[in-house]
Amino acid sequence: MERILESSQDSDPIELVMALRELGLGMGHETGDALLASHPEFFAHKPALTEAFRKMVHAQDVAEIALLLQQDADGPVSFQTVAPKSTNIGLMSSNYAYNRLNEVFNRLDFRGCQQVVMVGCGGRPFTMFRFHDQTTIRQIIGLDIVPEAVETANVLAAKLGYPRIRAELCNGLDYDYANAQVVYIANMVSPKAAVVARVADTAPEDVTIIVWDPCSLGRLWADRAEDALDPRLQVTGRTSVSQTMTRDIILKRRRSKAAGENLD
Repeated sequence: MERILESSQDSDPIELVMALRELGLGMGHETGDALLASHPEFFAHKPALTEAFRKMVHAQDVAEIALLLQQDADGPVSFQTVAPKSTNIGLMSSNYAYNRLNEVFNRLDFRGCQQVVMVGCGGRPFTMFRFHDQTTIRQIIGLDIVPEAVETANVLAAKLGYPRIRAELCNGLDYDYANAQVVYIANMVSPKAAVVARVADTAPEDVTIIVWDPCSLGRLWADRAEDALDPRLQVTGRTSVSQTMTRDIILKRRRSKAAGENLD
């Protein structure tokens, strides 16, 4: 672990993240969390590792978006049928990322939902594509702070025939979630806890918040919302930990204590 971290400034970003992923998977996520708890000094490497991870994701975005735009598809077509099934760049292929959400869709019922907002949609908004494929939600809105990501997400949505999807240039910290029944927050959103709090400030009482959160050594390059969870919210479910050392956590508002009711 120390050897990998000490070489972080000089290592290829992809090789660095992959080495930490292999180490984390080998030790197991519980052991990885315990290691970070006993060695908080490892978090001093988080800025450099976050930058390395972002470079890796950007490289994969560039490669896979180019492939997707070359596809002979005039829509409508499911992203699952055209998404690359393997990659030699990132931690997961687009096809794996799309299917990673199976557990979320098995756990939650999105019937009746009219609007879902995704914070940190990126240029390959596979989460939004999954929502379009599997639900009848009328508005699927993606937010990102990178203009190129917003433009590319909208181009891909149009090419694949996803009329209920649109991406907007907006920081999740500034968005008004008043009309959102579901909010999905991507793994690399930061400061993640502050975005979750913004959702709690502005969203309806019955909002469901899904946070893509890191586990184990994945916490060295991404914020974990559970570490500073807004007290108005509670975790109502967690998916299994994936090969990317991440899981989805499901948040709802805490029930208000009614007069004379003991919730202890």
